[in-house]
Amino acid sequence: MPQIFGFHHVSLPASDPDRSSDWYERVFGFERLLIEEEEDRVTMIMLEHPGGMRLCLHLVQSLDAEWSGQGKVAAVLSFRVASHADLLQWDEQLTELGIEHSSPRQAHLGWALDVTDPAGLRIQLHTAEPISVDDA
Repeated sequence: MPQIFGFHHVSLPASDPDRSSDWYERVFGFERLLIEEEEDRVTMIMLEHPGGMRLCLHLVQSLDAEWSGQGKVAAVLSFRVASHADLLQWDEQLTELGIEHSSPRQAHLGWALDVTDPAGLRIQLHTAEPISVDDA
């Protein structure tokens, strides 16, 4: 079978790609890699993280409640963090930036916290380490 070596990029809808791009840059450290424009508006921005991950933010005129993370819809993107201690550092960093987010909590297969991007999408920071008896 031919090999797959990971994701090339993850695409997310954005009602305002510029605003969403600014947010991902400020909050998570992504950098703009490519910008596509049609007439007088930005239709797509490709971002790259220093760790190699790429996000592609595509212009979508409106996001319905399911896409925008209303209610109990699953996170559309979950970034892996190294440890519970790192997740606690993210909790502090998001607070310092004034970014509204959930508290760290026990989740499936580790610890997680949620944050909502400018388009209303639920983004998660999640550990891969198991929850220890001391943490529970």
